[in-house]
Amino acid sequence: MNNFLAALHGETHDTIPVWFMRQAGRYLTEYQEIRKNYNIREMCMDPEITEKITYLPVARLNVDTAIIFADIILPLEAMGYSIDFNSNGPVIQNGYRNNRELHGIHEFDENALKYRTMDAIRLFREKHPETPLIGFSGGLITVLSYLISGTSDNNLVYTKNIMLGNNNFTEMKNMIKNMIIKYLKMQISAGVDAVQIFDSWLGSLSPYMFEKYLKKDIIEIVNEIKGKTPLIYFATGNSGMIEQFNGINPNILSLDWRVDIKQAGKILKPEIGIQGNLDPYVASYSTGAAVQETKFILHQAAGMNNYIFNLGHGVLPETSPDTLKEIVETVHKHSIF
Repeated sequence: MNNFLAALHGETHDTIPVWFMRQAGRYLTEYQEIRKNYNIREMCMDPEITEKITYLPVARLNVDTAIIFADIILPLEAMGYSIDFNSNGPVIQNGYRNNRELHGIHEFDENALKYRTMDAIRLFREKHPETPLIGFSGGLITVLSYLISGTSDNNLVYTKNIMLGNNNFTEMKNMIKNMIIKYLKMQISAGVDAVQIFDSWLGSLSPYMFEKYLKKDIIEIVNEIKGKTPLIYFATGNSGMIEQFNGINPNILSLDWRVDIKQAGKILKPEIGIQGNLDPYVASYSTGAAVQETKFILHQAAGMNNYIFNLGHGVLPETSPDTLKEIVETVHKHSIF
């Protein structure tokens, strides 16, 4: 069995698996060349381009798995949301800030999804049957923050106002929860080997608000998906919530760079694996610094049979592919015992 798949299941494997969040992206010159001729929408509408971008880091870096190239916001268009992209990221024109009565907003309609992500997954499986493929979705509060504020909501300031004092929050939350479940199941049916939920803004909530407003819904998402394929849950700033994830029970909890993996392993149940957690800035700074911290992290993860090496967040655009390749070689050379 592939080392990545074996680690997901806590089974014996030869080397520690490694991949990088945002590994198919702006730091690669090959991606930049494609990006000159296509925007995000056009790339995600063409399964051949999507498949090509998805495989680039596997060929360039020798990572143990690919992750399908897409954007967490795009499925919202199949719910009636109008999305534009600018230099700062996605903008939802009819987000809740400008559409408080939810006019034109509806449950996720898979038939209205115009992006051919599922075709790209099937094409990848056909062309690279030996390479595991991860599907993904945005996390509940992260996606909600975009549709509520209309754009990136630093520290969830506007999102918390709606969460605490608006009756429409529950309706929006339920629609996004249903979207995440359906969207991940579509990717599973298309052929992915695992899925990851990216909840980049979760750590902006207190453990209390997380418990009160989201935890039950996240448990429902995880339970709906875990029986069908392994699930990795990623969130930044989740050091104060690690124990709460024992009740959520993903296959793998992906940690950001602020968390000590050894300590996290003592808190989590043994059946929950760990992924992470090299500081993306260190990876972008120099090969020497990145390799040094990589070795420290590997030492902290010693003895974990369900451990996957990754960054603590996505690859920064200024990161050298040569540094990432050196990290991969360092991880693969490290004794798993």
